[in-house]
Amino acid sequence: MAQPERLRLLLDQGFPKPPGFNPSSVDRNLDWQHLFDWKPELSQRSTPDWVLYCEAAFAGFNAIVTRDFSRIEQAEELVCLSRLRNFHVISWKNRMDDPISEWGQLLAYLPLLRRHIFNDESRVIFLPTPTLAHGRNVHPPAEFIAAIGRSRGHSVAQTRQGAMEAMRDWESDVLDDPGAYTGRLR
Repeated sequence: MAQPERLRLLLDQGFPKPPGFNPSSVDRNLDWQHLFDWKPELSQRSTPDWVLYCEAAFAGFNAIVTRDFSRIEQAEELVCLSRLRNFHVISWKNRMDDPISEWGQLLAYLPLLRRHIFNDESRVIFLPTPTLAHGRNVHPPAEFIAAIGRSRGHSVAQTRQGAMEAMRDWESDVLDDPGAYTGRLR
């Protein structure tokens, strides 16, 4: 299996920098630097974002990751980005202020980001904001028990009873202690 191409990300000012966390340990082909560590003079003075894009692209970075891409209405940044060769801005449409979610999303989407970064012209890439919506992502187990019962042509009560019997049989066969686990279930 071929190694993925090395991905170089510049992390914009304010992007989380948890102590001791090394994203390269998750992906050996990921190089990353915080803007302040890379070129502090760009952070210390008011530098237009289009200049940051040029500096990063000319230095070989593939993308800049920013917490809040509000520049979508700024023509200079977008014209610059459209004229840079294969340089990207990665952000979220809805700002997050949670370092775990931001890093988690960024790392989770690296394989998909690679496809766009190495196969497309310059892009603005918005990662989805992680959510856990009740009814869409959060479900009580009873919903699945009912679905299992329907698929087997059983009632919910029959499905529950059959499952408990199978669990107790395992306890009796393997542990010689029926109820070791099931006896503690409510």
